[in-house]
Amino acid sequence: MAQKRRMTQDEWERLMPAMQTFSHLTTEIGYSVLVKGESQVDVAKRVGRTKQNVGNTITRIWELYKSISFDAGKLRLVHAWLPEEKAFEVYAEAAKYSINQSKISTFKEIQNNCEISEGED
Repeated sequence: MAQKRRMTQDEWERLMPAMQTFSHLTTEIGYSVLVKGESQVDVAKRVGRTKQNVGNTITRIWELYKSISFDAGKLRLVHAWLPEEKAFEVYAEAAKYSINQSKISTFKEIQNNCEISEGED
């Protein structure tokens, strides 16, 4: 028998920032199956999707969950205005955590754009 995939509410909340580009339906399906423990068949009927579609969605979220290291202790999502120099320090620190891997190219792009802007003066 296949192992049932489950996660706690706390694990789900820590995974949410990595799923920010996922559709609402994708996260609803994932939450219903992985956290609430609903069957994939029941969720598929409720949301009007096939069981295969729901299964693929669960696999996508589960693979993301497995790829993210929560070993770093408690992490907190922060949105704040900082002096540019401090912001780059924050970017450098954020790059150390796998949950931010999808953001790393954005961090580097921002830094490159700032360096280009400074050189144009």
